[in-house]
Amino acid sequence: MIATAPGKLIVTGEYAVLEGAPALVLAMSRRAVAMHSRGPRGSSAFLIAVIEEIEKRLGSGHNAARAAAAVVVDSTQFYDRGMKLGLGSSAAVTVAATALALAADHEAVPTIDRDLVLAIASAAHAAAQSTRAGRDSSVMIPRPTDDKLDRGAWYRARGSGADIAAAVFGGVIAFQRTTPDRVAWPSDAAARGRATTMDGATIERVSWPSELTLIPFFTGVAADTPTLVSAVAAAREREPVKVDAALAAIDKASRAACQACAARAPEIASNALLAALALAAHATDQLAAATGLPLVPSTVTAARSALARVGGAVKTTGAGGGDIAIAVIPATEDATQARRYLIEAGCQPLRLSVDNTGVDLQPDAQ
Repeated sequence: MIATAPGKLIVTGEYAVLEGAPALVLAMSRRAVAMHSRGPRGSSAFLIAVIEEIEKRLGSGHNAARAAAAVVVDSTQFYDRGMKLGLGSSAAVTVAATALALAADHEAVPTIDRDLVLAIASAAHAAAQSTRAGRDSSVMIPRPTDDKLDRGAWYRARGSGADIAAAVFGGVIAFQRTTPDRVAWPSDAAARGRATTMDGATIERVSWPSELTLIPFFTGVAADTPTLVSAVAAAREREPVKVDAALAAIDKASRAACQACAARAPEIASNALLAALALAAHATDQLAAATGLPLVPSTVTAARSALARVGGAVKTTGAGGGDIAIAVIPATEDATQARRYLIEAGCQPLRLSVDNTGVDLQPDAQ
């Protein structure tokens, strides 16, 4: 038996997600593949954390704990010609390994307990990240310290958990961490029966509007997420008013994007999402200006101008600075021509699409 789990793109809500902003997150069609070891095993911090979390919850003698120690994961799909794409490989690895370990007691392919996989994988991923702060593109940006704290003290950066949620459930989700001082979005998610909770967060399934075409593309440069996160945090210490204003703009645009994807009328959803993505792109520009950081590569700026000809929107994803960005155009427009515009702007369109499956288990063909 093998387990696979998809990567993700955080389309909106970047940087602000751990302060209560909802994030629009897409599971993407590149997968980590977990299998039982047939040879030497590696020592990935994330795989070790899965073993430790299962032992903590189920006991060291549990079959799942023993099985977890024999899991290896192939994440080569998260690279293109040796360069990382920024699709959240560590989360996909953690989720796939967890699902495979929990299936140890079954000879046939079992039904996945997604809530249990979510709980174990999110805890394991957070534990592993405690020694790898900033590896996730949706890490928290600390608030400037108040009078009770030293000026140089920061909250510990950690992942939001959005990438774990995308790997577990797949599809399009609105992810929001619960904070006491922020209005929850959407407030009636539980009543609609589409919400799941995880360790202080709400996950709601929404839909990509059918009348919009998504074109992910590589910007031409790899992003150094830990460096960007640290730099934005330092800028927030220096210019709290400007940076907080930019984060508030990101929050507002992301709420609009999530609401658009929750709308049931296709035309309304499409127009609203295009407008929200344009606002989100402007908010990222605002954060780049406030911090003085190159969060928006020149290829993205060029692509934005080119795709305006066909009524499209273009923005970075995750921490920005490189890796994958997205172009979104009306489905009535020629996607082939849009890809030509992207190539002329120095971008590399990718064969990526929304993955609606989430983590899965399959018989091992070998």
